[in-house]
Amino acid sequence: MMDAIRPGNTVIRSLAVLLLVCFSALLQAAEVRVIAGNGEAGFADGTADARFNKPIRLAPYGAGKILVADINNHAIRSVTLDGDVQTLAGGPDKQGHKDGPAAEAGFDSPHGVAVSDDGVIIVAGAASHTIRLFTSTDDGYQVTTLAGVPGQSGLRDGPAAEALFNSPHGVVWDDEGGVLVVDIGNAAIRRIKDGMVTTVGSATTSNMIMPIDMMPAEDGSYLIADAGTQKILSWSPGKKGTLLSPETVLAMPHGVDNDAHGNAYVAEIRGHQITQLIDGKTAKRVAGTGIAGSGPDQLDKPAGVLVHDGYLWIADLNNHRISVVPLESIAVKAEAAE
Repeated sequence: MMDAIRPGNTVIRSLAVLLLVCFSALLQAAEVRVIAGNGEAGFADGTADARFNKPIRLAPYGAGKILVADINNHAIRSVTLDGDVQTLAGGPDKQGHKDGPAAEAGFDSPHGVAVSDDGVIIVAGAASHTIRLFTSTDDGYQVTTLAGVPGQSGLRDGPAAEALFNSPHGVVWDDEGGVLVVDIGNAAIRRIKDGMVTTVGSATTSNMIMPIDMMPAEDGSYLIADAGTQKILSWSPGKKGTLLSPETVLAMPHGVDNDAHGNAYVAEIRGHQITQLIDGKTAKRVAGTGIAGSGPDQLDKPAGVLVHDGYLWIADLNNHRISVVPLESIAVKAEAAE
């Protein structure tokens, strides 16, 4: 009797395992969702065939909506969860440095973008070595130069109009209405406040070697992706940086953000994956396979991450697309892996 039952049980168990594997594969494929960009470089708004040309950094822009710095299109774009892409300013035909109404403004390789609590947009122009400001008027956004001298690189503090930057990449607003700039060519963090530029962090003062991106943390400090140490730093102006997950070696951390629970998310641009640092200690892959590719579960040089509105948003640089992962699926995945 037992021998007669065993084959049937084996078949049932085999079917159960097969179904579980298939379900797991479908669940995994569903977690990372491409919402904008078709994998080919280009410049097009809309939903059906929107295109980017190396999207690099992201910023929140309202419910279910973000801003994207689109490097090779020299533009600032908005993207919604349903994939609607619109250009706020710039474009391939407007490469350069030009202030004025957003529809006429020109940019040169914008890399960083951030939005203040009252809706003012800041943009770091890597090739123009300037920091730009979007302010709202009755006729739409007006673009002005907040700091830096267009086309001139260097390291000079002082009045904002005379200060020099060298390929500024990341920007964030601080709690006092100032702007912090990741100035990668100078391996420094600069601050713009009340019309003056000061250097508030550097390799000699803050345990950083080549800061490349930064985001505010929940505890009032800032997380810095440092390409020199291959680590993530917790840093505050005037203080030394401390390492998160000191034993974790990251493959060129390029973008960083964090959630309300103290977990950091890192875009490993050479690792082709997004890594979660749980409580700043345990490292887990939450998106990408670690191998460059254009498949639905693959990333190719992810450059930026953003925790916003229940999702982890990803700027997939070489795939020219924006993807999202539900944060709740990451939490479930992390718990299952423990």
